[in-house]
Amino acid sequence: MQLGEVRAEPSSDSVSAQKIEASMRAAAAKMGANAIVIVFDRTEVTGAMVVGPWYGRSVQQIMGRVVVGVAIRYTQPGS
Repeated sequence: MQLGEVRAEPSSDSVSAQKIEASMRAAAAKMGANAIVIVFDRTEVTGAMVVGPWYGRSVQQIMGRVVVGVAIRYTQPGS
């Protein structure tokens, strides 16, 4: 049974995969899940920042790693 999605955006590339997975498992457990399936793990635009003086501003994209997992709960057949 699918309970919901869990999303992680690590603060830097130095965050270990084990730490990300543990954090996502903990968040899924709060939903009542006993497993999580990673469905998305890549770098994408996570925000934007305005830079420059008031007369010549520009917008710079902020790139970051995004990991999405589906929180699931195993059930016995017929339950």
